[in-house]
Amino acid sequence: MSELGVRIGENIRIYRRANRMTLSELAERINKSKATVGKYEQGAIALDMDTLYEIAAALGVSPFQLMVSLLPEKKEQGTPRLQGERRYLYLYDGRASRILRSLLVSGKGEADDAVTLFYDIPSFTEPQRCRALYYGHRQKHDFVTNYILENQSNGVEHAFLCVMRSLDRPSESTGLISGISSRMLLPVSAKCILSENVLPENDELTESLLLTKEDIRLTRRCNMFIVEQISWLG
Repeated sequence: MSELGVRIGENIRIYRRANRMTLSELAERINKSKATVGKYEQGAIALDMDTLYEIAAALGVSPFQLMVSLLPEKKEQGTPRLQGERRYLYLYDGRASRILRSLLVSGKGEADDAVTLFYDIPSFTEPQRCRALYYGHRQKHDFVTNYILENQSNGVEHAFLCVMRSLDRPSESTGLISGISSRMLLPVSAKCILSENVLPENDELTESLLLTKEDIRLTRRCNMFIVEQISWLG
């Protein structure tokens, strides 16, 4: 088994499960047997380029997204892995009184701006157990990056993520994520932090994600929801 084949197989399984798709359903979409698709996911048989593109189309992702590492690096492996950019997204859900974590995966650098958002996951090693799966693209600027995403199970619902690069903490960005609430079916926006590294989910992080009196004051004064740079000490 090649490392690339195993990685592609892992990613096929992750995207398939995140799409709530069975092995049989994926096999039917690409006109292969269930056993063959199972072997693709195990990395037991090599994928030709035509089949790779067919699977990517069936899952709604780019072929590049099937090749980048979605899961954390395995330290015992010395062979470099084709890397995408993994970002760890945090916001606070006041309805459930908990930090809501999500994984954002995009192409590395400017070459591929396709983006996948695994929204609300139990852990960063289980993105396939996301509550919602989004695909879209990003627009990178000097100090602001925009992500425009579509919910794969509900095309009516889109998410817009706008984050600002921090001058004093370049590995973390702060901003707003907006979309339609699955509970209230109303437009919502929330404070968020997008980090290059996994952050400790403690009281300090929770506090940085909560609306402050200054946030509310600015909202009332300007009649629009504004988030200033989030101060998080880590």
